[in-house]
Amino acid sequence: MRSTGVVTFIFFGAVGFGIGWAVLGVLGAGFPMAGGVGTVLGGAIFSGDLQSLLLYTPVLSLCGAFGGAMLGLAFNDFRRVVILAVLGAVGFFVGSFIVVALFFSLSFAQVGYSMLEALSAASLGLAIGALLGLSLRSFRGTLVLGLMGLVGFGIGGMLAAALQGFPVQPSEGLFSLQSAMFGTIEGIVGGASLGAVLGSLERRRPATQRESQVN
Repeated sequence: MRSTGVVTFIFFGAVGFGIGWAVLGVLGAGFPMAGGVGTVLGGAIFSGDLQSLLLYTPVLSLCGAFGGAMLGLAFNDFRRVVILAVLGAVGFFVGSFIVVALFFSLSFAQVGYSMLEALSAASLGLAIGALLGLSLRSFRGTLVLGLMGLVGFGIGGMLAAALQGFPVQPSEGLFSLQSAMFGTIEGIVGGASLGAVLGSLERRRPATQRESQVN
């Protein structure tokens, strides 16, 4: 893989998670992470609304699947697209329940929304990054991608929170547009971070290992 291959991973990661998180921002009723995932899924859990939980969980997990699939395109291998899509969906599924726990526990502790957004985004990024790292069949790769997901999405969450002007709600007139914008910013920063690390790790792997994994 040439050095320019890392740039390709960054591009696909930013585009994939940027689009996925734009959708997430709209579905999450104005909050890309904390309010979106935490309120929607948390409300279904604590109200005992099993039907809504079974509906929202797979739909929201598609955001993680789309980001993973886009990263898989950088490998020029359809099997990697499928694998990373599945791992992205599972990572989002696992991470979303961590977000729910954080959202409600920290809300009771009266933590500010900006901090709540950053921590929730970071925890979701950690879960997604770690799951995507499993595709490398390397403990180091899983650890590094998990940490980069935590950092990248955490920074994206802080930027989204700052631009959103917490605790001020988005304006009603441009609700969906603003929500998509905040989610896009968060997804681009987190996705580009994952793409940069995934591309770097893949480039440094011996060619024999890369070929054996494909075959």
